[in-house]
Amino acid sequence: MSWIDLVTNPQGLREIFPEGPPPLSGVSLHGLVVEREGPTLRLRLDLPAYPADPPARWHRAGFNTVQIELLFGGVSELRLVGISTDVIADLEIRPASGVSLEVRSASMVVSALAASVTVSEVVAYVDSGRESDR
Repeated sequence: MSWIDLVTNPQGLREIFPEGPPPLSGVSLHGLVVEREGPTLRLRLDLPAYPADPPARWHRAGFNTVQIELLFGGVSELRLVGISTDVIADLEIRPASGVSLEVRSASMVVSALAASVTVSEVVAYVDSGRESDR
């Protein structure tokens, strides 16, 4: 089972990545927000892979990076050890009674249990620090 099979709304990512879900290893973590409503945990991250056949408007704009926001709802456990401003991490989303999340990098570890995970946003942009294969 892939991580995308655990997402409540995988359709958008499946359309953008028809060749299979992008890996969650080597992601650039931009943000982690905990909110009391739900309670929820939001992770904003750049995927390490860019689609082979991106949407036409992304291609025209010269985008080279896909950023997604994952929303974990009904968080029942959360643990954060360490912190950094430049986090390249490996994420693992597994089935549990709901879903479990583990984020591991050299500088931080995040683990959580949640009732669900949803893709709340998918955007593309030009990351000037990343080489484009287009």
